[in-house]
Amino acid sequence: MTQATPREAPVGRDRLVREAFVLFAEKGFDSVTVRDIAAASGVSVGLINHHFGSKDGLREAVDEFFIAQFEDAITGAAAHPEATTPEDHAKIIDGWIARHEKDWPTIVAYFRRALLEESDWGFSVFQRFYGFVQSSVMRMDAAGQLAPDVDRLWLPFLMMYLELGTMVFDPYVKRVLGRSGYERDLWQRRHRAYMTLIRRGSSPKRAGL
Repeated sequence: MTQATPREAPVGRDRLVREAFVLFAEKGFDSVTVRDIAAASGVSVGLINHHFGSKDGLREAVDEFFIAQFEDAITGAAAHPEATTPEDHAKIIDGWIARHEKDWPTIVAYFRRALLEESDWGFSVFQRFYGFVQSSVMRMDAAGQLAPDVDRLWLPFLMMYLELGTMVFDPYVKRVLGRSGYERDLWQRRHRAYMTLIRRGSSPKRAGL
């Protein structure tokens, strides 16, 4: 099923989340009012208060929507326990990219703005993202996919640096390569490069690998 873009979502709670998501990404949390969100959604301010209680409550819902895009990568992998090779996992990521490619410019803008503001909002988003990545590392560790000498404290941050660096530097990547690193073929190639780096730098050495 094709995922609706923020402007195409039906009026209601989901539509409000998506409209706020776009506006926060474009202008920042503090620069957007509940009236702006209501006007963009074609609803009354009262409906926002009904669903979320306040602007902060709406922001928490938007953050949940934002993090869900990344969690989808993990749930997608969990649905395929037979995937054991790097290429198996690369194909799962390819599917994830295809599902989120349309919304990705807004996702990147949202994360970039939240982090660069260095506000409580930015910390909240960063903390949620860290929790997601840390859980992923713990799953890898439980499955025996990490070598004993890998620093469990810093590995989640290192994985975050790889993804966040691409988000922050994509305007410059575009100037160097002539196109965005989020065009599908470059995106897929980058994730394969990330996987190779993580596996060769942290996975136990096995015969034949």
